[in-house]
Amino acid sequence: MAESSTQSLVVQAPPAQVAAVVSDFEAYPEWVKATKSVKVLSRYDDGRAQQVEFVLDAGVFKDTYVLEYSYADDRVDWHLVRPW
Repeated sequence: MAESSTQSLVVQAPPAQVAAVVSDFEAYPEWVKATKSVKVLSRYDDGRAQQVEFVLDAGVFKDTYVLEYSYADDRVDWHLVRPW
């Protein structure tokens, strides 16, 4: 079983616009087909999501996990907090 995964792609958009899409968690089920639900579990004082729970169902692959996000300028970083 893989312990990490890395992907890379080039997006022709300003960093602030990409960060806005990445951090619009409630919209994920609209454009990420396997995403069945997304719930923001906690927020920072500025209102941005801190911990987010994802429920995925891609047929044979199903998963539930929590990511913790951090923000700096137009950058969004995340790490796995809790797999189920």
